[in-house]
Amino acid sequence: MAADIPSLPTLSGAFVQTTNYLNVPGATLYYETYGTGPLILFISGGNGHADIWRPVAKVLASNYTVAIYDRRGFSRSLLSPTAIQDYSKRIETDATDAKLLLEKLAPNATKDATVFGTSSGAIIALQFLQMFPEVAKTVAIHEPPLVKILPDAAPLDAKQRELYDIYRAYGIPAAMLKFAEVYFFEISSTTSISLPDARENPHEPNNMQYWFEREFLQYPLRDMSLEEIGKQSKKLVLTNGKTTNPQAPQYRTNVVMGERFGLDVAGLAGGHMGYQGGGGAAWAEDLLEVLKGRE
Repeated sequence: MAADIPSLPTLSGAFVQTTNYLNVPGATLYYETYGTGPLILFISGGNGHADIWRPVAKVLASNYTVAIYDRRGFSRSLLSPTAIQDYSKRIETDATDAKLLLEKLAPNATKDATVFGTSSGAIIALQFLQMFPEVAKTVAIHEPPLVKILPDAAPLDAKQRELYDIYRAYGIPAAMLKFAEVYFFEISSTTSISLPDARENPHEPNNMQYWFEREFLQYPLRDMSLEEIGKQSKKLVLTNGKTTNPQAPQYRTNVVMGERFGLDVAGLAGGHMGYQGGGGAAWAEDLLEVLKGRE
């Protein structure tokens, strides 16, 4: 059974109501909530932590109760030292964690809730939709790198495995430079990608290594059934970055699903990580319009 740890005084600024922890099987999840209204839960991608969503939360808090959290194993969401983690079912575990958070935060209103996942978090959101179709009203996904559903799945699969081999042989910086060549996020003549800096966030280096070891191959190479996803397509909202390169795998995944399920793909400000930093407000305003259309 999931159980919550008593909340602590906030240390993160005026917009955070409380610093909270929820005990779930095998881990303790750190989460924050903002605002009032219907619940929207954001699931982070490969960086795994809640911090990236704060610019978005400041905009959405007038319309929603915004919940952001560190996925298990990332930053402040610690794994239980006595529990065995079944990494063969890591995606299912992430989806179950999201369900337990929803039930904690909206015990009587999960059917009005929205789940929003980006990148690897969007793959988790798709798994959540298949496992718990009755729990949330809307499941919105943003640029999921689910390469197995693409027509060029075989070479992309090989490239992903090559990137992991580069990481094991030469480390994170070398792998990320090559990673940017595959998942070229922005439409530009040059591609750059920021690397973790422990001076800015002491959790970042560990987060990156955890991502490479536990998710880098498992999530993009997940073999999901479009037929199974399609059974719940009425709950799906597909979104891509307005400046993401249309040839990027994470962009094309939503295009394929949109064509298969007869859904439009909405554009959100910026690229693959448009929700971060100074662009977060414009990204959030675009998302508000998309969600209003659903209502």
